[in-house]
Amino acid sequence: MTSMRRIEANRQNACQSTGPKTAEGKARVAQNAITHGLFARQSLLPHEAPQELEDLRESVRAALNPEGTQEECLVELMVDALWRRRRLGLVEAGMFSSQHCRILANRACREVRRYEQNELTAFEERLNPLVITDPAKHQQAKLAAEQMRARGNEPTATFGLAFIGAASAFMTLSRYEASLERSYYRALHELQRLQHARLGGHVPPPLAVDVTVSGPDTGGADDPGQAGGGEPEQQTPAKRERTLEEELFGP
Repeated sequence: MTSMRRIEANRQNACQSTGPKTAEGKARVAQNAITHGLFARQSLLPHEAPQELEDLRESVRAALNPEGTQEECLVELMVDALWRRRRLGLVEAGMFSSQHCRILANRACREVRRYEQNELTAFEERLNPLVITDPAKHQQAKLAAEQMRARGNEPTATFGLAFIGAASAFMTLSRYEASLERSYYRALHELQRLQHARLGGHVPPPLAVDVTVSGPDTGGADDPGQAGGGEPEQQTPAKRERTLEEELFGP
């Protein structure tokens, strides 16, 4: 049982609290369960501004006006999906830039080697001198090769080459984008259903149902392969989808 001395000491300590005094401060602290702790665990990268994330959160909350823990959770899921979706443009530009710089660096190295000659190369040239059988056609072919090389070094061609070099990474980025969009709209639709129910409306079950197929379709009773009473194919567990980081940087 707590003694009267302890109760009085707690009361005095409470009077010395450094908590907010103004109505605005008290209103903000009242939202701590929403803006801190589990709900506030957004992954911020070093270059990202926390205030921009907070502005996005306040904008979404003002537009959707959630009430209650469930609706607040759904809004946080939407904010998380939107915030991560914003990064994809930067990720795409980074992949293009990285691949583009790698291509230019390789070209520069080849150009440097054109003006280098070591003793072994000089010895090989002396042993196998270049013989030009038709100088005119040789010069014509050499000019054509230089023209094609110049066209291949143009920005548009280099841009396409960079995309080809990172095609698998872009496919992974596209899947990541689709996953974020699905997460956003699932949360949005569920929020709309909850708000409609809260206002007294009839809420039908969700129209979209997520189904995970873990094995080949055996076709059931109508499957011709099962008509003869054969052994059904054994289902194999579904493979875990690789994350974006595993696709880009993993083995």
